[in-house]
Amino acid sequence: MKIGICAFVLLGSAAVAMPSLAQDVVQQTTVVREVTTDLNQFIGRNLFGWGHANLGVVSAADRHNGVIGVTGRHGEFALISGTLLTRDGVTLYAPTLTAGDIKVASEANLAHPGAVLGAPQVLIIEPPPG
Repeated sequence: MKIGICAFVLLGSAAVAMPSLAQDVVQQTTVVREVTTDLNQFIGRNLFGWGHANLGVVSAADRHNGVIGVTGRHGEFALISGTLLTRDGVTLYAPTLTAGDIKVASEANLAHPGAVLGAPQVLIIEPPPG
């Protein structure tokens, strides 16, 4: 009986938690559109990531493509898609990124100049009809 009650409580709490998670994603998407329109204002400012960690300084911005260039604290240079960015006033955040992500993106940029770190995407390719 206790197991059944615990399972019910866990399932009930998960159902309550899901709408707030979806709401956060929707709010974040709205903010991203705002960020990508005026990226130039963030040049020279710090970019903060997961746990408010300092990821580096925004050193370049391309508002037409929605990409910023970040120079990391140890000399890394990474291009980051605006889809990963949010802002709080004049402070720019990439809340899902860590310093390790900047290092990996920098190495990718060295191997393939112009490589941009972006949000994961799922592509569905259907076979041709017939």
